[in-house]
Amino acid sequence: MMTNLLQNFNKIWLSIVAVNLLLVILIPDWFSRESIVDFLDSLGVFALITYVVVSLARAILLLPITPFIIAGAITFPDMPGIIWIISTIGVVVGALVVYSFPSLGNYDKYVEGKHPKAVGYLKQKILGEYAFWIIIGWSFFPAVPTDAICYVSGIANYPFKKLIIPLLIGELPIVTAYVFLGIEIGEWLRL
Repeated sequence: MMTNLLQNFNKIWLSIVAVNLLLVILIPDWFSRESIVDFLDSLGVFALITYVVVSLARAILLLPITPFIIAGAITFPDMPGIIWIISTIGVVVGALVVYSFPSLGNYDKYVEGKHPKAVGYLKQKILGEYAFWIIIGWSFFPAVPTDAICYVSGIANYPFKKLIIPLLIGELPIVTAYVFLGIEIGEWLRL
């Protein structure tokens, strides 16, 4: 049973991601900051628990964490420290999930077989002497998904312990800015 599940893992996961992407394209309002805030508001006392679970699980579906950080700050404006901690833990958990994913279902072998030059180039960068700075820069730049650098690091067998420090150095200022941006947006919306 477990062997069969692992053999079909790629198909299952890719199907879930495809459905998710289709929903994002067809019904983008479901994944907007406003709909996330409305959903959390409707949960009452269970909102914070739901927010924690969703923030930790969003990487499985390759959802970016940015709307969740901003929505959490809008929904819980009196708890910026808690939202910051939850979001930071979400970044670490997301990084671990995406970093670990390539080895499941031999997806890394599939990607390397399909795109040997691109994977080789990215591995060279990750395993090079400037990997620390490349990871910080990639994580800090908000226009690129941090999950991509985690995935490439997993394929390159770059140690997770060496990945997480520069990843957090790059992500923490962005997470902080998103928390305070969310609080400001929330104040503006409440006027």
